[in-house]
Amino acid sequence: MKKRTLLFSLAFLGILALGYLGWTKLKFNSNGPSLLSLSLDNAFDSLDPAKAYSDDSLLISAQVLEPLYQYHYLKRPYEIQPLVAEGLPLLEAKGKLLKIKLKKNIHYHDHPAFKGKPRFLTAEDFVIQFKRLAMKSLKSPGKSLFSGLILGFDDFGDKINEDWKKIKSTPLEGVTALDDQTLIIKMSRSEPNMLYYLALNFAAPVPWEILEFQENKLDKDLIGTGPYEYTGFSSNYFGMKKFGNYRQDFYPSSGDRYANVEKLLDSSKEKIPFIDEVRFYVTSQEEERWAMFLNRDIDLLTVPKTFIPKLYDPNGELSAELKSKEVKLKHFPILANRWLSFNMKHPLVGKNDFLRRAIAYAIDYSKYVQVLSQNTNLRANSILVPGISGYLPAKDFRFKFDPALAKEYLNQAGFDKPEKMPTITYSTRGNQSIHLMEAEFIKQHLEAIGLKVQIEVLSFPDFIRKGRAGELMFFTDNWLFDYPDGENILQLLVSRNFPGVNKSAYSNEKIDQLYDELKQTTNLDQRDRIIQQMEEIVFNDLPWIPLMYESSFVLQYPEIKNFRKSSIIRNYVKYLKLER
Repeated sequence: MKKRTLLFSLAFLGILALGYLGWTKLKFNSNGPSLLSLSLDNAFDSLDPAKAYSDDSLLISAQVLEPLYQYHYLKRPYEIQPLVAEGLPLLEAKGKLLKIKLKKNIHYHDHPAFKGKPRFLTAEDFVIQFKRLAMKSLKSPGKSLFSGLILGFDDFGDKINEDWKKIKSTPLEGVTALDDQTLIIKMSRSEPNMLYYLALNFAAPVPWEILEFQENKLDKDLIGTGPYEYTGFSSNYFGMKKFGNYRQDFYPSSGDRYANVEKLLDSSKEKIPFIDEVRFYVTSQEEERWAMFLNRDIDLLTVPKTFIPKLYDPNGELSAELKSKEVKLKHFPILANRWLSFNMKHPLVGKNDFLRRAIAYAIDYSKYVQVLSQNTNLRANSILVPGISGYLPAKDFRFKFDPALAKEYLNQAGFDKPEKMPTITYSTRGNQSIHLMEAEFIKQHLEAIGLKVQIEVLSFPDFIRKGRAGELMFFTDNWLFDYPDGENILQLLVSRNFPGVNKSAYSNEKIDQLYDELKQTTNLDQRDRIIQQMEEIVFNDLPWIPLMYESSFVLQYPEIKNFRKSSIIRNYVKYLKLER
């Protein structure tokens, strides 16, 4: 009986082992289908390339859609290279006309709108998307990039009376298709950042057939030419699979010092993409993301700041639990800034300069960085971030923690007695634990100087919606740079971008004038001077209080190869490998 029991136990263990090996093959073996599982921090409202602008929606889109240009995956400083364009634009008319040739035989993903026939990329698909961006009714955050720049862009929405059915038949003077493979862009001036704009998701092509089939409602549909084909939202994840008709494309064969040291060039010249299936799980709660990673339900984890202490043991070594899983920990700088923001149209905080200054001196910035990032981030001394032209590392911190001075400013603001103290409503940038912790931190510091604070907890989509509509009073905001130029963040302070990305509703004619001057200036030294002048005005008006520059800790299992974190390069999944 004992012998029979032993044989049964061995057989059972053998079945378990085979099951594990089968799973391993499914996830890692190059001879079978491979699955990569990643996570998203927040839900979002739209995948429409004209409207999507959150980091999570752009991450999904970047694997499926392809604009004309992209950034070299392995080079810093960032370097633009062709994606579906054949090469860099041919410049004419003193840089005001761009002629862009497209690569040939680029397949779109299958869609019923194509009626079972193969559909290839054409220049007209880009024309369609630029016309969509010009429509006021879509409220595209990318509209401001091309407003006043592309000929006829500002009038196009009125020209078609915001009727999407007229898009195809109504010409846009500044964007035309010379033939199927040649796109012409005519501008009112030379634009030094135009290549950056053409690498954005906003400039991804949209075929007329898709637009007509969906009646211009692309929030849930995602059809492109990219390495991955979107399969939709299922239960709790966004799914995609390797596109069978993806063109011949290859892993980079050159890189910077970091790429060489980290052996990120081992896959040079190999055909991409490598992985067969990708899932992006929506996990808004940090505890859930952490648990999913430890259970190997996701393969990469950007570590929530509140979980950084869990990374190390008392000796500063990687924790025993992570060591046992052979997990790798990497720390990446990212082009991201965080600040406190006031609604400058609000009758209380927007109209009382002394109140804003009182708040600026009420915050213990060093403690903020310690509490919110475990001292892994840097305190911000500028609107710009390190790595962006115009940033001055030696620039002094404009505000310091000085409760006595804060109270003096409160007195000057007209709040010299407890019964006169106003109530400040602070709105969170999400409902995760880190946002609640931040809200409590801000509340404690403001109440310490006598102010009353009410916390409004918002989900991230609600924060974006209310912020862009000018419905918030006081809040924390942040910015992941879309392209490596100071202009990218300064657009958030231009008056014509409210309502919209200018959530502070800030308006200053001099700022608007300098921003327009910046967009027309190609001399780098002159651009830096303009940026510094703008920053001085902003610090004087105080719609924003800089807090910190952000960075990322990333955990990855050893089977993940070729990963390099970047806030700008989002189409990185095609470069990743799973190896056992």
